[in-house]
Parts: sequence; C-alpha cells; structure tokens
Amino acid sequence: MNYTHLSRTERYQIEVLFEGGWSDRAIAERIGRSASTVGRERRRNAKADGTYESGHAHRCGTERRRLASAWPRIPPAQWETVEERLRQENWSPQQIAGHGEVAISHARIYQHVAEDRRRGGTLWGHLRCRKRRRRRRCGTPRRRQRFGGRRIHQRPAIVAARRRVGDWEGDTIVGAGLARIVTLVERKTGLVRLRRVASGEAGPTMRAIVHALHALRERVHTLTWDNGSEFAEHALIDIALGARSYFADAFASWQRGSNENLNGLLRQYFPKGRDLAAITDQALQHVEDQLNQRPRKRLRYRTPQVRFEASFKRGALRG
Repeated sequence: MNYTHLSRTERYQIEVLFEGGWSDRAIAERIGRSASTVGRERRRNAKADGTYESGHAHRCGTERRRLASAWPRIPPAQWETVEERLRQENWSPQQIAGHGEVAISHARIYQHVAEDRRRGGTLWGHLRCRKRRRRRRCGTPRRRQRFGGRRIHQRPAIVAARRRVGDWEGDTIVGAGLARIVTLVERKTGLVRLRRVASGEAGPTMRAIVHALHALRERVHTLTWDNGSEFAEHALIDIALGARSYFADAFASWQRGSNENLNGLLRQYFPKGRDLAAITDQALQHVEDQLNQRPRKRLRYRTPQVRFEASFKRGALRG
C-alpha cells in the first residue's frame, strides 16, 4: 500500500469532526485513513495546550518533512572527525571517506565543505588547489642538460611497472628567494622525503639527497631527475647510495608523474612566492610526516609509511 501524507483538507476534516465528538476510528473511516494515522496526527501535531488546529498541524507536518531530508543522519562526532582531518591533517575528502574512520562518502564531504563555505566557513581552504591549465609558449625547446647522464629510455622496464619498492623520482621547488626544497618520492609506495637547501647549486642539492636517502639505501635502486643543473652531481649521488640515475626528457613532466603530483601537494603548504628560507626543519618534517601518514586510494587506503616499512619488515625509517 502506498502511503501519502495528510493533506490540508484532511487535517481540516479531522479538526471539525474531532470537535464534533467523533472518535479516531470514526474519523478514519470518514476520510479513508487508518485509525492509527488519525491518532498519531493528533498527538504529534497538537498545540501546546493539547488542542488540535488544522492550520497549526499542517505547518508542523510540513516543517517535519523538510527537516527529514534525504541525507543520512550523520552524528556530529563524525563531522568533527572529518573537519579535524581536513584542517589539521590536510586529508582530501576521498582519503577521509576511503580510510573508513567515518561512514560518510567523499561526495557528501565535498557538499559539507560547500555548505560551510556558504556560511562563511574556511574548510574549503584546506582542499587541494586546482592546477592551472598549461599554456603553450612560443620559442624553441630548451637544450638537453649539458652534463650528461642516462636518459629515461635506458631505465629498466620494472621501474615503469612499479613492481618493486626502491625507484625514486626527484625535483626541487622554488620560492621567492634562492632557497629550494628538494622533493623525493618513491614510485610504488609514495613515501616522501623533503630537504631544504640554501640554493639550487649542485653541491648542496647532492648532499641533501644523500642525507635524505642514505638510511633507506637498501630501497634505493634508481633515481629519476628533472633536467635541472642542480642534479649535475648525479654520479656522486649514485656512488653514495649504490643507485643509478636517469633523466626525463625536456618538457615531459609526465615522465615523473609521482614527483609532479607531490610538488602540487606541497604548494598547499608552501605557496608560490613564499620565501622557503624561512621554513624550519621541524616544519618541513611535519609536512613530510603528514604526507607519509595519509591513506592513499591507490594503496587501498593504507599509508605510504606503512607500505614502505612493510618492504623492510622492521620499524620506523626516519633517519
């Protein structure tokens, strides 16, 4: 049997018949409803003094229907968890939903953020920034890096397949001054290493890379770099880590997709134009820890730290 809500006319009939001394069952038979429907209507939508008035009852019923929205009733504590992950951990809505800590879809979280923004809230500021569409520029392509090095086409096929842990991609991001952040990411697990250098010179960059990866050298097989001159000391890096370096083609950032994605995430913490020299090692470590402890969809919502440590079958790897 299909159920329909009482209409204004039916409520008026209930009011008149009840005042005329009719019972709930008699009223129900007259208007074609069940006695329980009539009794429930009088109890739920009565005025404060217990009397039933059709206009007041209809307003109460309409408001109750409006409040009973189609959205699942989500406990406030779950929204507090969602907002904590967004504000403090900078997780994406998909990471929050996929992690399983709350029973809320990523689409509903996005809608919650949009509602918060319309109310003047700031949750939207913790979402990922959209990348600008790249603009094709005039001029001839940049010359290939002048200091030699193996090309990406010489790299073993196993690296592209992501079948093992230990293949890394690297780059640097720049700010307003000379300082840079060296960014390193392991291709299979997504583990991140970040180091700040005072300039983009090859020597400091080489030392920062070795310092970042030396404790993990058992899981450093290959390194794929951009063509920047800051990686001119790649041969020394290879010796120190027992690895082999390769260089992507010019204007082919997609060949280092994992690292390009990491650099995009870092702009949420270090916007373009910021002086990177002012960033402390502790602040940089905090960002590194956040990225390594976020659940990733491609890792079945496990974290890079957990997946990387599983390849060693031992404890923490910070070095």
